[in-house]
Amino acid sequence: MGHHAQKTGAHQVTDFESSINAVRAVSGFLTGGGHPAMGTGPSSETLAKLATLPPRRVREKAFELAGRSEALPQRHIPEIDVDAIDAWVIGEYDDAISAETTYPAVVVGAVSGAAFFLSAALGVPYLPQTTLVSVRDGETHPDEITSAMEAWAPAAEQIARNNPRVSVYHMHDPAQDRPMMAQSAFFRLKRRELGEIYADFLRRRLAPGGVIITLENTRTWRVTDTSQSAETAQRSWFQFGCLGGLPEEEYTTGSERVAAFLEDQGSEHRSWQAPDPTGRVPDGEWGWDPALGAEIDAFATEHGYARRRLHQNEPQDASAFLAELYRDWYRRLGWQDNRLLAQTYTHLDPWWTLATGSVPFWNRFHMEPSFRVLQEYLENSAPYREILISLFSHGLVSPGLVEPQRWRQLARAHAQERGEVIGIDEQAYPADTGGAFRYQEAMKTAGEHRELPEPLSVQDVDAFAERYGVAAGSADSLPEHTDDVEGHGLRNPIRWAR
Repeated sequence: MGHHAQKTGAHQVTDFESSINAVRAVSGFLTGGGHPAMGTGPSSETLAKLATLPPRRVREKAFELAGRSEALPQRHIPEIDVDAIDAWVIGEYDDAISAETTYPAVVVGAVSGAAFFLSAALGVPYLPQTTLVSVRDGETHPDEITSAMEAWAPAAEQIARNNPRVSVYHMHDPAQDRPMMAQSAFFRLKRRELGEIYADFLRRRLAPGGVIITLENTRTWRVTDTSQSAETAQRSWFQFGCLGGLPEEEYTTGSERVAAFLEDQGSEHRSWQAPDPTGRVPDGEWGWDPALGAEIDAFATEHGYARRRLHQNEPQDASAFLAELYRDWYRRLGWQDNRLLAQTYTHLDPWWTLATGSVPFWNRFHMEPSFRVLQEYLENSAPYREILISLFSHGLVSPGLVEPQRWRQLARAHAQERGEVIGIDEQAYPADTGGAFRYQEAMKTAGEHRELPEPLSVQDVDAFAERYGVAAGSADSLPEHTDDVEGHGLRNPIRWAR
């Protein structure tokens, strides 16, 4: 894979996606910088104001056009190449550091707050298991689910056939992704094998005896198998809905709020008729496919590397653990540990979190389930003097959205002095087209700047996991997990396993 492959990979990845933002944020952090505008442009209050001037319908259309601008023309489907994307990922790190630099650990796996904030605390790279490729689609009706599946099943099949080491998920969520998928179809590529490009990076960049840390989100989702051949069996899936404001069950059973949402969107539908699921598999965006873990175990044994596993069910389950890890780190440095900077989806910045001495809490999204997890943490943690919440904008009022006022009330209820929502235009939210240009500036000014500390070691995390009560002696002692398909707020235990 030469320079051409890296360029091709950069063209294939979708900039607004969670894993790609994690790669950009962590590689930027390792070179001593922040993470502006989801890695795609400057942090600018002026640009933010200009972007939010148009009326709401125009701003909503801007989200559609942004989604289309990231999508590949359909003629490029045969060129979608996981090796090229891996080469882009590795290039983000190799271009940033000297050829001799090695790391004591590398983080690999399912994206979550840990991809951003555990990697930054350890000062090590993050390699994603799953990446998103989007393809232009101006014809599929967002609320005609089976038609969408049937229209794009051949493309999913083709991508799976051309990339035998990944599972391909055609993901279709007309509630949460509606603006971005108005003119795009989404395909997530989930690596079941390490691949030579990741393996070569580990051999070159992981210090002798270093640690491979896997991020394992065990959340599953119902899917329909769309494979058409033995060659792609169990590797081509259609996933209707995804983790957001609606429980999994509500996508198929419908509800009054789904009907009201569809009416507000001008749809002739009042519920969704989904194809019959054929099973449950790791969630397309957030889930961990353990096939990759088995290969990493064998690779680590062969090359003399140690292993750690951060095991959680929902991707936000470890947010409290990471917040308390940072608090413990700051206290041992003699720093204050009383400013919480809650950061949502990809509107986050590990560099400015550490540079301002803020404690990170990662919200998966700006929806009710994430609100409840943050609320639960604040009710059970030692109090903070300041609580600042950065919210992501996704372009529309979808079911389960929590308005900025409620986030602010939560912050003020638990902050001793200052509780605020930062980095958004509340009049424009959630179609805040300027948000991507504004959030980093808000984080830069969260507190006084300081030199970044020396990174934590894996042994520091081991010791903290023992004190925090989540250490597991081996992978054999990991807990069973229960997917919260009905939105009851189930909390499964997390584990840090050797």
